[in-house]
Amino acid sequence: MRQWTGTRGRTDILLATVIGAPVAALSVFMAFVSAPGTRAWLVAVSLIVAHAALAARRVSPAASFGVVCAAFAMQTAVTGMFLVLPSTLVFPVALYSVCAFGSRRVVALALGAGVVGAVLVTVRFVHDGSVTAAGLRPDPFLVSGLLLAVVVAAWSLGLRRRTQLAYLAVLRERARHVAAEREERARRAVREERARITREMHDVIAHSLSVIISQAKGGRYAARSDPDRASNVLSTIEETGRHALADMRGLLGVLRSGETNDDGPGQEPQPALRDLPELLDRVRAAGLPVHHREHGTTRRLSPVAELAVFRVVQEALTNIIKHAGPTARAEVEFAWAPDGLTVTVRDRGPERRPVQESGHGLTGMRERIAAVGGSISAEPALGGGFLVTARLPYDARLFSDGGSA
Repeated sequence: MRQWTGTRGRTDILLATVIGAPVAALSVFMAFVSAPGTRAWLVAVSLIVAHAALAARRVSPAASFGVVCAAFAMQTAVTGMFLVLPSTLVFPVALYSVCAFGSRRVVALALGAGVVGAVLVTVRFVHDGSVTAAGLRPDPFLVSGLLLAVVVAAWSLGLRRRTQLAYLAVLRERARHVAAEREERARRAVREERARITREMHDVIAHSLSVIISQAKGGRYAARSDPDRASNVLSTIEETGRHALADMRGLLGVLRSGETNDDGPGQEPQPALRDLPELLDRVRAAGLPVHHREHGTTRRLSPVAELAVFRVVQEALTNIIKHAGPTARAEVEFAWAPDGLTVTVRDRGPERRPVQESGHGLTGMRERIAAVGGSISAEPALGGGFLVTARLPYDARLFSDGGSA
């Protein structure tokens, strides 16, 4: 029932009513004029049934074609008027429809039915008494050839239309797959962006809170004996909190789709290697001595690679502040070799076991470095402390312009 109420069903019913009804009426009138009586009534019924069957030519093409064949078979058996009635065009239309919209196994059967029908109609028409009484001597080969030409033309056009519909179906399916892939890429991009923001939030919050907690511990003791130093500690806490708040606003601004503009927080640049001295100053202000040195020829990395290196150093220093104890010292070393960059962060604190990360710390560092084609290791260092080593091979993805800074 849903097919009958669809666009195809309504269109075919409309065509069968608007176009088929006048043609059927004219054919019925000609049948009653030429052969009044019972035969005319049989011809009229068969014509009406054949025209009505065209309403289902796309909804149920095989059944529609079968009804049309049965109707014209009865008409041919009753009278030889099949060829002279306008309703004769119903048969090629039904044949075209079953070839275009029916199943594959029906197509060959439809052609066979058309050929057999053409032969039978030729025999019936040539030997019809009314035709010979009118003094006509139709050539059976000519009549049969014309009918077969009509059958083959309708069958060929139906197959051509079938091929077109199959091609359109392939295009629609391909478009559906492309749309699905595009949606999947969009969902994957959202997931990756959320993971990136999660890592950024972890780095910002963990580092800033570690510095604040470390400063607060020192400030609590300094407030008793050295108020000036306590004031400096509070200033450091305030500055660290302000930086953390600005970074968090920038990250959260990315989540507000459609609300950021060119001057908004979502458009603030991500940290880069040029911001490393500021990071080291904040760590030193938190009470952790940091020694930074570089070897080799410095190269200009891409923003993604610089952000990855910056976050690795930040996370490693944050872990030192949290786990290495008050007497620890940190060393940050950049080795710019001809084949790659090696970043080493080591603390000289007491010997300790590896930190078992349950959050996004070490996992986030590995993901960041792996995203730019590098690798990272985190393990206890010989002689005490902890060692984090990140290696980035020089790759086209790591450079912004391929030059040296």
